[in-house]
Amino acid sequence: MRKYLSIILIAVIGSCVDPYRPPEISAPNTYLVVDGFLNGAGTSTIRLSRTQNLSEYQKPPVETKATVRVEAEQGGSQNFVDKGDGTYTLTDGGLQFGQKYRLRIRTSAGREYLSDYVVIKKTPKIDSVSWRPLDEGLQFYVTTHDPTNNTKYYRWDYEETWEYYSAFYSHVEYLNKAFRYRQDNVNHCWRGGKSTGIFVGSSVKLTSDVINQYPLVIVSHSASNRLKVRYSLLVKQYALTDEAYEYWQNLRKNTESLGSLFDPQPFQTIGNIHGVTDPNETVVGYLSGYSVEEKRIFVTVQELPSWRIPTGYESCVEDTLPIRPTREKPSAAEMAEAGMEPIDEILSMSGQVIAYRMSSESCVDCRTVGTNVKPSFW
Repeated sequence: MRKYLSIILIAVIGSCVDPYRPPEISAPNTYLVVDGFLNGAGTSTIRLSRTQNLSEYQKPPVETKATVRVEAEQGGSQNFVDKGDGTYTLTDGGLQFGQKYRLRIRTSAGREYLSDYVVIKKTPKIDSVSWRPLDEGLQFYVTTHDPTNNTKYYRWDYEETWEYYSAFYSHVEYLNKAFRYRQDNVNHCWRGGKSTGIFVGSSVKLTSDVINQYPLVIVSHSASNRLKVRYSLLVKQYALTDEAYEYWQNLRKNTESLGSLFDPQPFQTIGNIHGVTDPNETVVGYLSGYSVEEKRIFVTVQELPSWRIPTGYESCVEDTLPIRPTREKPSAAEMAEAGMEPIDEILSMSGQVIAYRMSSESCVDCRTVGTNVKPSFW
């Protein structure tokens, strides 16, 4: 009897526990997200999208068929071109350094949004991008200065590209239910990524407008194959106003400095884009105006300490599969149909193909995580 009472008690307790879903996770609001800047020396690109609930895992929906216009404080305006995928571009807009502009957005639903006026700042050139080996990996730094002492506030992001090789060199492929020699090299590839952190710096407390070896990213020598062959880092630099610097600093604190009771507590980061149709509507994003300066650096494995850098293919194994199935093994064609990739053929003493060496697609074809098209800058 006691046993059955225990089972009933467990069932009752379990049935009383409901999952807690705070309103922030399932709120119906989809706020407008404005991502981009006004470029004083090139094409300006604005991307419009909508926020989504934390419980949703698909890509955020983009805002299409909107009207995006830049307006000068001194008069005049220009329309951005709708690319149809949520991006809007203004090519050679002739935006002037030192002048103020704002962005006006009108969605297909008729809702209007307006940014504050922002000044277009000229970004000074990057002096150098350097690196130093540390215990945990390669630390990259950026150094810059403004001889006119007018910038004071900076932001950076980066794009990384690295070269790698698959576990096996394959010169055979299975196509249209037949084995044939490959036309493309699927052993040699490149892969890339963009920065996800927020990097801002200021020289406002210094006597001269100099940023010396600001630490950017650390590339681990043991967590990936980024440094196995050749690695490239493209650093982009932007000049900020003090208001923009404060916005990015607050955003960085919200996203990177949390974790304990002694860390700064989260707060709402207020941008400079507002609703006109509904002044109380939240808009996510901050509009800035500047030019962009870039500098690229390359690092080869020969320049690094004698680190044991993984290939990323340590778990790859090969198997020899006959042309015709046996009791022990299926045929090479059957395994190719199932997703395995051929590496090369096995020949008999008379030169006839009797089997194929094969492995999983991810171990043979480097294009599963990258591209075999060599970058133009490589």
